[in-house]
Amino acid sequence: MSPSEAYRVGTQAFSAGQYERALQHLRGLQHPQALHLAAISAQKLGQNPIAAELFSKASKLAPRDPNIANNYGHFYLASQDLAAAKSQFESALRTAPNLPAALIGLAKIDASKKDWGAAHAAWSKVLAASPGSAVGQYGLATALLETGKAEEAAPLFKAMLEQRSAPEPMFMLGRALLEQDRLTEAEACFKQSYEKAPTEHALRNLANVIWMRGEAEQFFALIEDAPQSLRAIAIRLIMESGDVDRAEHAWQAAYGDTAADKSAWLLKAALAREMQNADALAAASDKALEHAPNDLAALDLRIVADLMSGQPEAALKRITPLRKAYPNAQHWLAHEFIAHRLLGTNSPLLDIERFVRAYDLEAPEGFENMDHFNAELATTLKQLHGFQARPLNQSLRGTGTQTTRSLTDHKHPVIEAYIRALDAPIQQYLADIGRDPSHPTAARNQGRYQFAGMWSVHLRGQGFHEKHVHPEGWISSAYYISVPPETETSPARAGWIGFGAPSYTVSPDTPELKWIAPQPGRLVLFPSFMWHGTNPIHDQAERLTAPFDLIP
Repeated sequence: MSPSEAYRVGTQAFSAGQYERALQHLRGLQHPQALHLAAISAQKLGQNPIAAELFSKASKLAPRDPNIANNYGHFYLASQDLAAAKSQFESALRTAPNLPAALIGLAKIDASKKDWGAAHAAWSKVLAASPGSAVGQYGLATALLETGKAEEAAPLFKAMLEQRSAPEPMFMLGRALLEQDRLTEAEACFKQSYEKAPTEHALRNLANVIWMRGEAEQFFALIEDAPQSLRAIAIRLIMESGDVDRAEHAWQAAYGDTAADKSAWLLKAALAREMQNADALAAASDKALEHAPNDLAALDLRIVADLMSGQPEAALKRITPLRKAYPNAQHWLAHEFIAHRLLGTNSPLLDIERFVRAYDLEAPEGFENMDHFNAELATTLKQLHGFQARPLNQSLRGTGTQTTRSLTDHKHPVIEAYIRALDAPIQQYLADIGRDPSHPTAARNQGRYQFAGMWSVHLRGQGFHEKHVHPEGWISSAYYISVPPETETSPARAGWIGFGAPSYTVSPDTPELKWIAPQPGRLVLFPSFMWHGTNPIHDQAERLTAPFDLIP
């Protein structure tokens, strides 16, 4: 068959979706468009090494062809090679500056990196080039939501739903409404999204809203009716509700001795950790690692098993390569902290006095004193606590609630005054810890910071925080607005915050290394990897806080 005939047959096969036939006839031709179509065919067939080779050949033969560069970029994007994808998209745009597909590719890169400010700008360029792009509209609305502009995002999702009632924009509209404390409307959106497409994230968000409304019976009914495809997330939600025995029974009923995939064993390991069973945790995490040797969640659980069973050297052996690969990941640092405690080493991580510090705020301008300021702040924040129970996937336990939207997104004068008042103690903390390459928190200290999130927690009788760390932060905090009288008199340090003890049991025991008493107006700052938790409060008074996380 002549090259021209091979090209004709191959292109016809490609147009008909006959990708094996298209690849067969086109891959040997020294023609950029033939190689381009052959590369796409190989990609659709899942033959990525062949696709990569063909894209490369086509690109070399036609380096200024924007369509080849664009599709080569999307091939890299699907492979999570973001740097190579960006290079190809930029190459396409040098020749065709308004090529929508390439602009979409760049926006998707920003979104995948959770650089939502850049994503907002990128999706705006997509819509400028192609105003009717549904992908661009969805992307822009998502970027607005992720940058705290729920009021602007909600109408965009509603407009999409007027065109086509689809589960994805319905779910995102639910998120936007939830951030505006429009709880009933948000729940309705999550319910509709879940009914149209019962996905993991739809079930989690619907279940979480029902749980936080205090409807435990309705929550468990939803979980029990979840489809078989969602059994893993359903069991995890039961576990997060605190009913570990019920979750364990559900796991046995769902998997028993037939568990044959990573997700089942990851769930079993998580249950074993909750039950503080080191042997079961080691066995289940090993099973998960057999299916996926580099799975980060499985490795995290296996490290905990090492630490629980008194094997800190083994834990450090697993932690070391992870610390190199993810130097700013706070949970690896948290486990390393415990390993050094068990080994008795003189690690900089253990320098609690230097890195866990308390500061007392000064009254912001416009307020007579701290009592006046905290009273105004408490009044405002309590209006944002619209739920009746804690969120499922946070550290809060017992009786209490937590706000759903970052306080930094609320344009309220007293909240803005609070944020301004924080700058002086934060700057003092950065000066106090200094810059030190031997400590992972001080090594990132350039004297600058930004808020990664800010929320409010309202604890009541029996409320407390279980021991935890903040994996997405750099420096974390606790700010006390009001505290129960018992915090001053209780011999059990009711409501106090303690540092250095993990959420899992280890041998020998590693109790808290430092306790700080809560006082109205007091800000506590510490590295995000630092284990911390609180003792329960016992009377019916309240404890109201406004913590936050910082990143450099």
